[in-house]
Amino acid sequence: MTNFHPFFVHFPLALLAAALVFEALAIIFRSGELSRAGWWNQFLGSLGLVAAILTGLSAEKSVTLQGTAKEIFGLHEQIAFLVAALFSGLLLWRIGTKTRIPEKLRWLFLALLGAGVALVLYGAWLGGEMVYGHGAGVSLP
Repeated sequence: MTNFHPFFVHFPLALLAAALVFEALAIIFRSGELSRAGWWNQFLGSLGLVAAILTGLSAEKSVTLQGTAKEIFGLHEQIAFLVAALFSGLLLWRIGTKTRIPEKLRWLFLALLGAGVALVLYGAWLGGEMVYGHGAGVSLP
């Protein structure tokens, strides 16, 4: 079975980081257009996150992990589920406000978005550590 996880992981990384940048710029420049760009990146990045998690769960069945790689995987998976919960909450918050975060809560939203992006990047680093540091999912010639 083909492992599609490496293909899908890049979408949430890029799109959610872009959402953070757009939202920060929207606050600084008081721009509805930048906030809309942030919304679309957040929405598409959240969909990409679902795809990355589903393909990761599928890939888990085809990869044998031992020792440190197994421990790293456990943390990688826990972070993925935490990130999914956080971004689901942020997405529901955004949908509930018709994509317009109230002015007095924008900094809180931005802080949570930033924490989510930091966790996504840390989870990605752990995934890379499993592959490049421990050879997880890599077949030798």
